[in-house]
Amino acid sequence: MIGKSERTTVYTASQADELRRQGKGKTDWDMSHEEAMRRRHADLEAPQPYEGWEETISIALPQPKEQVTLRLDREIMQWFRGQGRGYQTRINAVLRGYVEHERNRRRP
Repeated sequence: MIGKSERTTVYTASQADELRRQGKGKTDWDMSHEEAMRRRHADLEAPQPYEGWEETISIALPQPKEQVTLRLDREIMQWFRGQGRGYQTRINAVLRGYVEHERNRRRP
C-alpha cells in the first residue's frame, strides 16, 4: 500500500492485481457475485472491431466556426431551443444539409 487517507486507500497496479487474484478486491457498491460475473462476461462478449478497421477511417479537424448575428423567426428559435442542448449545432447541421443538397443538385 502506497498511501491511505481517511476514506481512500491507494495501491500500486501490481498490489491491486494481487488483491484481485486473492479475491480481496473491494468496491464502493454492493454487487452480488452473479452480477459481477454477468457484467464480466458481457464485457468479454462486446463486439470487437474487424481487422483493418483503422484503414477505413479518416480524421480531420473541423473548420473553425464563424460567429455571426442572424435574425430568425421567433417560432424557429423556440422550436430548435425546445430540442435541448446543442440547438445551434443542429441549426448548423440543417443549413449544411441544405447547402450540400443545393451543391449536388446544381452539378452537371
